[in-house]
Amino acid sequence: MRTMTIEELLTWAFVHELPKGGGVDGLDNANSAWRTLEASAWGKITRYAELGTLIDRGRADAENIWIEQGEPHDDAVAIGRAVAGLSQCDVAIPDGWNALADWPDTNGLARMAVDNTVARYRARSRQQRVEGMISLVVGTAILGREPDHQAEPSRVRMVERGGKPAWFVMQRIAHGDGRVYDLEIDGFNPRSQRPLKGAYRKYELSVDPSGDILGRLDYQIWVAALRRLEAAVTMQLTGHRLTYSDRTMTPWLEMDRPGVAIVDAAARAG
Repeated sequence: MRTMTIEELLTWAFVHELPKGGGVDGLDNANSAWRTLEASAWGKITRYAELGTLIDRGRADAENIWIEQGEPHDDAVAIGRAVAGLSQCDVAIPDGWNALADWPDTNGLARMAVDNTVARYRARSRQQRVEGMISLVVGTAILGREPDHQAEPSRVRMVERGGKPAWFVMQRIAHGDGRVYDLEIDGFNPRSQRPLKGAYRKYELSVDPSGDILGRLDYQIWVAALRRLEAAVTMQLTGHRLTYSDRTMTPWLEMDRPGVAIVDAAARAG
């Protein structure tokens, strides 16, 4: 009996066992063991070719020369079924989640960037979040590497206009419908070459960290999914034994902190 981590088991299953039945197309073929499991568990067949991790398909199915591959190992089927079962889940991001907690003080700019990125992620449909999660699990298994969680701190700089520090001012404007709006406008008077009364300056991050924030979100989704898969398959394996991973949710911090969770979609909706 072989002892493996959940990551090693996923790589073994998706690289060597679950492509069986798909011929030269492997996982990307509707007849592969993985596609059969996915279709039965999810009710649809998705494609992972966009991950850039699969061999290009031929010009037609006729070019997919039949290869006698045998049946996939029962343990691979168990892990494949568990991965497909993630389609019944959702990603839960806790309130106050801070992907950039290791950054130096940015006067609230990093916190604002995290909140905006999380809001955009939560605005995705559950199906989009689930497809992203399963693609992440399968893609990392095939590539044999973890999601990148590096996030180099951005420096805080003053907002400029035309190479010079910009000024801003709030102006109250009465609309034709009778409502009054506060509108931020240019706070510099070009005639007097002086800022308007009440004008202020603004600051921004030198580099937009949205991509790094999503990278750390992907990392935590991946770790949470691995933990869920461990619990799902550990009692189903017949030819393998799982050694539990001690992978931290926050490798960018000195200690492990709670992060995102994978939850049952039905329970969450309830």
